[in-house]
Amino acid sequence: MGLNQADQEMVKDITRMGVRAAVLLRGVMVKKVDEETLRWGLQELAAGGLMDRYMPVLVNHPEYAHLLNILHLVFSLEGQLDFQIEEYGLDSLKDDMQEINFSLQQIGDQFDLQEIAQQAI
Repeated sequence: MGLNQADQEMVKDITRMGVRAAVLLRGVMVKKVDEETLRWGLQELAAGGLMDRYMPVLVNHPEYAHLLNILHLVFSLEGQLDFQIEEYGLDSLKDDMQEINFSLQQIGDQFDLQEIAQQAI
């Protein structure tokens, strides 16, 4: 898929955030990341800033559904972490991690991420 520079940057930014979120959640699953570190890590991912920046593009392009899914998942996870942990426990994050990983796989199948990374250099 031929992407302009702005779209390449969007794919790269959201994919990078998704990978970092997946690594963070994986750390929780293997008990290497505690709740406080998870909370800090999610804030550091700054999903809200990416949401503000890219939402106008994402909602008008169904081919970017997996990017939108990752953005929504990480954004809502950050905002509703206390509720989710209180209601369902830390183990409930496994579902979020699996969904992020699935969307990342779909993005990898859809976009040539190596090409995007090379063009960004």
